[in-house]
Amino acid sequence: YCFIFMKEKILKWMNEKTRLPIAGLDISDRSVKYLAFNPRDRNTLAGYGEIVLPEGMIISGEIQEEDALASILTKWIQGEGNMFRSYFFSVSLPEEKSFLRLIQLPKVRTEEVQNAIQWELEANIPLPQEELIYDYEVIESSQTNLNHFDIVLTAFPKTLVESYTRVLKKSGIRLWALELESQAIVRASVAYARGRTGTILVEIGYSRASFIVFAGSTIFFTTTVELGGKVFEENIASNLKVSPEKAAALKKEVGLNKREQEGRVFMALVPAIAVLADEIHRSIEYYQSHTAHIHGAAQDVQEILLAGGDANLFGLDTYLSVVLKIPVTRVDPFAAIGITNSTLPLIPIKKSLAFVSSLGLALRDMR
Repeated sequence: YCFIFMKEKILKWMNEKTRLPIAGLDISDRSVKYLAFNPRDRNTLAGYGEIVLPEGMIISGEIQEEDALASILTKWIQGEGNMFRSYFFSVSLPEEKSFLRLIQLPKVRTEEVQNAIQWELEANIPLPQEELIYDYEVIESSQTNLNHFDIVLTAFPKTLVESYTRVLKKSGIRLWALELESQAIVRASVAYARGRTGTILVEIGYSRASFIVFAGSTIFFTTTVELGGKVFEENIASNLKVSPEKAAALKKEVGLNKREQEGRVFMALVPAIAVLADEIHRSIEYYQSHTAHIHGAAQDVQEILLAGGDANLFGLDTYLSVVLKIPVTRVDPFAAIGITNSTLPLIPIKKSLAFVSSLGLALRDMR
């Protein structure tokens, strides 16, 4: 018994010593957000922050100026980000450029799934196989008499992946993994969802909103629309005849509070929020109509989670809950590591919503 105990202690010590430090790098059109845990204590952060990018450097997830972006990242890793030079990075790929499909395969041997997937690529994704980089997940089912596999297939254009890889290599950032942004977001949020309940997570950023429907840790559907904080601010500026700076301040300070500013900010925001609610409703309907054959998938969406910097909009959770008649909650991403940010704030609570993706990336392969 003593020998076994000592062996376990030694293995644990070796595991701690050989663990690679992983940081999350969330690249979007207007910013790069980074976050890393202390490799010796995942209840503390090594650091986090945001690099603001010039408009037009990345458009709809496609890097337009590779050298300029690489230069910005090089200056960061050699300067403010110097503490992360020993880290490897998990990096997000843009949601709007991904292909995510639910497919069925006949029951075949596990080693034959890879070949069967290749036949399905042509039928399900509008790009030749040689122009794609793809991955897949077999959805687990408790039913043993099925005659097929249900599979989630994810693919990206090879040119896009190569573009991101070139930039990271030029900047001296050591790449550990590239993954779909929604996968990182779900990883950070899945502990907050209730088991295998059907859940839709709405990530609201500055320039876009992403809708991710999942159950357990399996993503069944994603979509993205150009609707976010930028539209909110433009509507406030236009309706109240104020400067962009004032509009941004009113968005943060007032939000959907009818009692402030004689309700004018509320009225300016409602049209965009109504569109957001409609998009959520459409995502739910699509999920419910396309997952009846998926074994192990919840048939109804029973909760809505909010993430992203502009999910902090005052009153947004209440408004959506009333309109959609489904409970709406803002994510506490640190629940994924077994702590609550409200009791042990590793990041200011409101700011943490903007770091859900980078946090999920940092959690990848964390043991």
